[in-house]
Amino acid sequence: MGQREKYRAAIIGCGRIAGDFDDDPLMRQNYGISTHAGAYADNPGIDLIAAADLSPDKLDKFGRRWGVSRLYKDHKELLAKENIDVLSICAWNTTHLEILEEAAKRGVKVIFCEKPISDSLINADKMVHIANHNNIALFVNHRRRWDDLYIKLKGYIKQGHLGNIGQVSCYYNAGIANTGCHMFDALRMLFGDAKTVTAWYKGGPDQKDPDMDGYMIFENNISVCVQSMDIKDYLVFEFDIYGSKGRIRIENNGFNLSHWRPVESRRYKGLNELMPAQAPIVFSRPAMFKNAVNNIIDCLNTKAQPVCSGDDGVKALEIISAFHLSAQAGNKTVGLPLKDRTYTIESK
Repeated sequence: MGQREKYRAAIIGCGRIAGDFDDDPLMRQNYGISTHAGAYADNPGIDLIAAADLSPDKLDKFGRRWGVSRLYKDHKELLAKENIDVLSICAWNTTHLEILEEAAKRGVKVIFCEKPISDSLINADKMVHIANHNNIALFVNHRRRWDDLYIKLKGYIKQGHLGNIGQVSCYYNAGIANTGCHMFDALRMLFGDAKTVTAWYKGGPDQKDPDMDGYMIFENNISVCVQSMDIKDYLVFEFDIYGSKGRIRIENNGFNLSHWRPVESRRYKGLNELMPAQAPIVFSRPAMFKNAVNNIIDCLNTKAQPVCSGDDGVKALEIISAFHLSAQAGNKTVGLPLKDRTYTIESK
């Protein structure tokens, strides 16, 4: 897209992921930069020049915290008055399509959209079409795509070091759309596309974003069991992966990785058993937002592509929709891709 001295960025929606999380000392200690504003402020190639939010209080707080003076209550006014290269969409998922449509009219080059990409597949498909038609690089913030652990684990699995993948178990909480989209995108990153979904509600379908359990089949007939936990008890986001050459468990929300390898059994002649072993990959501490904005700069300066694209966002939303459709059909197995693109989901 052509290199320049600095690119101009704006953020629509001034809540937690936009800028507030970087005021949490625990978030900063464990994740480093944890917001769109923090990542833009950290990058020498970006100037964060404007923001919009319907709440005057949020807008004022955001402006003071990040030194942004061009503040708007209406995103359309922001896009009409400001010449923006990079736009972060951090508003509710029901507004993502409308904001992207307006940004496309104003020549925005990159859109960094929060997850889930939209509230329905038909709207998500429209977003991808508009982005492609207007030569916009559409990023979706499934941030593990930019996490060193997941990047290296993907390579480790792809190179066959874990052998043939037999079974995968996942554990999460805080909603099938809110957290489930991260889980489904990470599964796609590691194992390819999902083929079928069979799912059921943990509590009931009347919740805004319910926890759900399910069973999935991925490419190469990899079986994945999805299990939700009550966030009132504790946070959890873990993967337990069994291959023919060993077992890997991603623990503590990605801060730890445990490994077991098969060795000759001391109990049963002619059989192997899994025993604890040294972790096969060494990974750096999380720096997802920094890496994502570096990816944005690369797309603006070269022919690089988003590491997590609009198509990836659609595929994650498709799995979320399939979970609901399966549960509502009495736990019927649903095949992917979905023909029904109209189902609407809510996110927290």
